[in-house]
Amino acid sequence: MADFNFNDLGEGLRTIFLAGVGAVATGAEKGQQIVDDLVKKGELTVDQGKVLNSELSRKAQGAAKDALSGAQDAAAKARETVDDVKEAALKARLTVMSDEERAAYVARVAALAETIKAEKAAKEAAAAASETATGDGEATPDAAAPTDAPAESAGADDDKQAE
Repeated sequence: MADFNFNDLGEGLRTIFLAGVGAVATGAEKGQQIVDDLVKKGELTVDQGKVLNSELSRKAQGAAKDALSGAQDAAAKARETVDDVKEAALKARLTVMSDEERAAYVARVAALAETIKAEKAAKEAAAAASETATGDGEATPDAAAPTDAPAESAGADDDKQAE
């Protein structure tokens, strides 16, 4: 299977959203400059300029909300698609395994889940001990940093064994 990091998909959607917000903000700034120029030239009264500027601001805010909603919808759809792809890949992998291989795989996954659960509990205990020791109620950065190295290495072992 090709190496594709599905986590980058969310970052791409975030970048697209931020670009849209930047474009809306730039448009609002340019609109304000145009209104100010027209007021200076006397082609627009100050009151008309205020009304026009508030209208432009309202439209810009509406466009930003629409962009956010669209980005959230796209992100949700992308997550669903990623989940569907993951499920299909797992199903395909399990389909080609014999009953014995499938049972061994299930046992490895269960053991890995227990290892992760134990590591998480140890981190939480260390964070609680750190909070108690420092007395400030805040965990140290090392205690709060997630580590997913065991999960990645286990997945690599599974891939090698499946081949």
